[in-house]
Amino acid sequence: MPESDHPPFPDHPPFPDHLTASTDRVDPTVPPAGQQWPSDPLPELEHDREVLSWLQCSPQLSSEVTGHLVDALLDWALGGRGYPQMALPDAGRDCDHLQALQQIIERFPQRIAQAHTVADKLELGRAGRLLVRAFRASWDPQGVQDAIDRERIMAMPWLAGPPAAFEVPDGWSS
Repeated sequence: MPESDHPPFPDHPPFPDHLTASTDRVDPTVPPAGQQWPSDPLPELEHDREVLSWLQCSPQLSSEVTGHLVDALLDWALGGRGYPQMALPDAGRDCDHLQALQQIIERFPQRIAQAHTVADKLELGRAGRLLVRAFRASWDPQGVQDAIDRERIMAMPWLAGPPAAFEVPDGWSS
């Protein structure tokens, strides 16, 4: 065996193929680096907002999810875009409403990448974060509330109350 074919450790068997880096194998499901996103055009942002407005009235979604959707839409409306009208998802009225929300959220990284100004990127980032919070509320409503409380205390530390008194351990002099 040539020197380069020896495993790195003499008593260790060669590494399996899936652990070795190979540049000749290409995953057909991953687009090339230059073509980062699929060629299908994105639905208009306004259409997604209208679908979100329709989803907030959904009987399929829990009250926690719809409440967070209302928060996200109100935040967006107060940012100057106005409150959207309602529109059905492309999959229709009988689609899985949580999956429709997930599809809208999955488009946000592409929307942020295509935004022209920093202000637009920040607005989309905040809206996406609020929508993720709504999606997460479908399976962990208490975790979402805990995260909101932590954010509020980080922004306003006086809400946490006075700091704990410092106690000097026995045997230590002050």
